[in-house]
Amino acid sequence: MRTLIQFLCFLMTGCFLNAAELFFDLTDKSNAGLPADFKSVLGGQGKPGKWIIRDDEVPGYFKSFSEKALNTNVRPVLAQVSEDLTDEHFPMLIYTGQNFKNFTLKTKFKLVTGVIETMAGIVFHYQDINNYYYVRASGGGNTFAFFKVVDGQRGEPVRVKADVPEGQWHTMSVTTDDSKIRVTLNGKSILPELTDYTFTGGKIGFWTKSDAVSYFADTEIQYQPMVIAAQRMVGEIMKAFPRLLNLKLFAPRKQDEPAKVIAAMNSSDIGEMENDSIRDVIARGKKYYAKNKKMVTVTIPVKDRNGDPIAAIRVSMKSFPGQTQANTFARAIPVAEHLQQRVLYLEDFYR
Repeated sequence: MRTLIQFLCFLMTGCFLNAAELFFDLTDKSNAGLPADFKSVLGGQGKPGKWIIRDDEVPGYFKSFSEKALNTNVRPVLAQVSEDLTDEHFPMLIYTGQNFKNFTLKTKFKLVTGVIETMAGIVFHYQDINNYYYVRASGGGNTFAFFKVVDGQRGEPVRVKADVPEGQWHTMSVTTDDSKIRVTLNGKSILPELTDYTFTGGKIGFWTKSDAVSYFADTEIQYQPMVIAAQRMVGEIMKAFPRLLNLKLFAPRKQDEPAKVIAAMNSSDIGEMENDSIRDVIARGKKYYAKNKKMVTVTIPVKDRNGDPIAAIRVSMKSFPGQTQANTFARAIPVAEHLQQRVLYLEDFYR
């Protein structure tokens, strides 16, 4: 997905300090007709939803200077167009690019048609198809509601009356601040502030129900970038071993994927891709040693609870006269053990 990412420091009320902003580009159709990093999932029963990009007339980004002036333009929108009449049928489109914890997610939406339902909503803190939060607007029922799904069971809603005419564009937003959840409809608070500790972060996405044909446009999210567990672990290591000159942790996102630096002493190293030695360390558990006049560098495996290599840690230390390969590894092994005490599975790096 071609996204526009800007790292900003928001100083106005309601935004996050040192936040990032992500806009979703709906002109990209590289993912089977959808933007990259989106995945269609289905909650409940029936056939999968049908998500497409189509053109529609959408209100402009800014208000017109005159009430009589038209302020719309035709541009691509995201549309869920399946008309499956199954009642417990919840098509969702999930953004898989990253997880979010504290954020404000805002989108325009339009309730187009539906016999069983005319609904549209936002999924957030999505863990999997059985665990997530969502808010939704209902045109047929004239309501707006918050729901929590845990282990596939939908809890009692927090629901209010709301005027959401069909065939018109509206705006909804969700703001999460740790356990606090705030929701707006057309720029005004629509639900009481909620507090829930079930999910502390996760993915975001779009939600519909049954045969509701719904459109979404101008979706953006302002968020505090999440610090993954691996980076926190590296921070702990640098405090515990202050004489280290450099440290890089290489790991794949999933097994059989290429490894890259996911945490490091120097943030500029994050994203560096694996080389042959890193692949050898992770695939075979081998160790590597390099030395020059100023420092020694060793690369050693980090293992899971079964003793299988899942990552590689590259440690650089100051060299000294008489230093041997054996005592260099002896100095580096406690660093790897510091990680292994905190990691049972590969996924633990990304929590």
